[in-house]
Order: sequence, then C-alpha cells, then structure tokens
Amino acid sequence: MKSKSNGKTSINLVKIFKGVFFAYLFTIFLFLVLAFIMYFSSISENIIPKAVIIISAVSILLGGINTTKDLESMGWLHGGLVGFIYTGILIILSFIIVPSFALSINIAIDIFISFLVGVVAGIIGVSL
Repeated sequence: MKSKSNGKTSINLVKIFKGVFFAYLFTIFLFLVLAFIMYFSSISENIIPKAVIIISAVSILLGGINTTKDLESMGWLHGGLVGFIYTGILIILSFIIVPSFALSINIAIDIFISFLVGVVAGIIGVSL
C-alpha cells in the first residue's frame, strides 16, 4: 500500500538508507555469484571491470525501486539519492583504503550515472 503524503513533500531518509543497504546486500550477493561462476568456469578475469559496473547499476536499480515502491511522489529524488549515496560511500571507502586514490573526471561520471540509474529506479518504483 502506498503511503499517503498528506500534501507534504519531504524526503524520507530512513527509506533512502534502507534502499542503500539493500543495494549493498544485493551487490554482495551478485559478487558471490560472479566469484562462484568464475571459479568453476573458464571465464577470463578481464570481465571483472564490466561486471562491477553492471552489478552496481543493477543493485542501485533494485535499491531505488525498493525505496520508492511505497511512495506516491518524489520517487525520482529518492531513487537518485540512493544512487548518489551508494556511490558516495564507495568513493569515501576508496579514499580511506587506497592511499593513491585520486578524484578524476571518471569519478564525477560514475556519480552522475549512479544518480541517473537511481532516478530511473525511482520513477519505476513509484509507478508500481
């Protein structure tokens, strides 16, 4: 059942962070599936960078849909924030774990694409 907004338009941060958490859980699951497939087959390790991008996009998409399925409005913003926060956490962790990590145009593109994937997920989630 969709939650009523009572005429107020506000951002539900709890739902957004639950969506990010769900996206990370799904990411871990898909990485385990990928590892299992790669271990028991002769698939080259060259697919890992592409697989990471696809897995992240699918996880953001599902996290955004999960976040917005009970909303009546502002799904695009909630979904976009799921994508933005998901990628933001990865960037912060990269700064902490990898000392040589540096900001580049590719990071900005990743953030933008993650936000767009989240926006699409939010639109889909509100429509369900």
